Amino acid sequence: MVIKKRQILWDWTNTGNGGVPDKINQVPFGSNSPVASVVNWNAWVPPELKGRAPFRPMVRVLESTKGNDWAIIQNSNDPIILFFNEPERSGISPEQARDIWYNQMIPLRKNKGKKLGSPAVASDDNGRKWIEKFMSLVSNDLPDFLCLHYYSNNADEAIKYIEGMHNKWPKPKVMVTEIACTDRNYQAVLGFTVKICNWMDTKDWVFEYGLFDFQRKVADGFVSPAAQLMDANGNFTELGKMYVNQQPMKLPGKAVVAIAANSEVHLMADFSATTALGADQQKALDAQNDKRKSKGLKPLAWDNQLANNAEAYAKHLVQIGKLEHSSGDQRPNQGENLAWFSASSTPLLGSANMWLAEEKNYHGEPIGQGNFGSYGHYTQCMWKSTTKVGMGLAKDAKGGVYVVGRYSPPGNMVGQKPY
Repeated sequence: MVIKKRQILWDWTNTGNGGVPDKINQVPFGSNSPVASVVNWNAWVPPELKGRAPFRPMVRVLESTKGNDWAIIQNSNDPIILFFNEPERSGISPEQARDIWYNQMIPLRKNKGKKLGSPAVASDDNGRKWIEKFMSLVSNDLPDFLCLHYYSNNADEAIKYIEGMHNKWPKPKVMVTEIACTDRNYQAVLGFTVKICNWMDTKDWVFEYGLFDFQRKVADGFVSPAAQLMDANGNFTELGKMYVNQQPMKLPGKAVVAIAANSEVHLMADFSATTALGADQQKALDAQNDKRKSKGLKPLAWDNQLANNAEAYAKHLVQIGKLEHSSGDQRPNQGENLAWFSASSTPLLGSANMWLAEEKNYHGEPIGQGNFGSYGHYTQCMWKSTTKVGMGLAKDAKGGVYVVGRYSPPGNMVGQKPY
């Protein structure tokens, strides 16, 4: 059964002259799509939508409460009206919002049967204080939906925030009208997005949510380029395609690669640290260094601490029974490749060869472009400033082998090339 909760945050610049209105056709509208609605932060409906999904008009700022925008809202056939976008940042007080709520918004509910979204505030202290005051001022006429925004690089913190806000006001359903990962690393963005979307899909009190956002350029310096859902030409990125097509969402590729943030480079070009390695360890290291040599790159040195960290995390993967990358704070200054085998006498070599075989999918593009999920393991193995590697494994009760590769300094920096 398809769970329809995902909003398409369709930036207004996509519509009209100079826009890319036809690019909305990349959205698989229909009963088998997880897409629930479209939002453009305005009262007017993008004509390219053509009635293929519900639209959520928004009374975004004070100017939207009068003139043509307000006329559009009053005449709208759409069942849900959203109210104010981050009002605490545009100088609207909770008291002003309360007055407009009672004078203009509540009549839409009483006279026209509309359901109403609350103002959507930022998740910082100012935003929280603003919404707490507003909700206390309208406690006798609460919104039908509690609208939230959340940006961070930690999916667990996002879940904690959304749950906390719901617990504070459990009556209205939650509508997360903007959410995205702010990490500059693409694989971290993938991990955040997959986890938070799948979690929201399972919560019956989450009505809808919108991943920020479908537009051709990065909105501002706060938003991560790695989280873009649309490229400069209006084509959906890999992440954008996952969002509109996959349910549940899953990390690209058979094995998962998760990369931490970049750090300073410490060059170690000597093979001497590898003399005491086991046969499978040596073969795995040699395979990666042979490939690096073919590209004129310095060899990786085996690092026992990285290997110990990799083995410890492999044991964790056995416990949870699936490939799931660690968070950045669990592996500071370490990149991570993961793999699983049903059985193998040389699982470390097999993993290295599997990662290196992705070379055929890499065509020299900067990280974040093309199908990253099909080449990301290869580019981490080949990252020019990575100098150390350690690999570890753990077996489950059925003989399956979980393999973890740890790399330092990490690679796969968005916008850069491996060599």
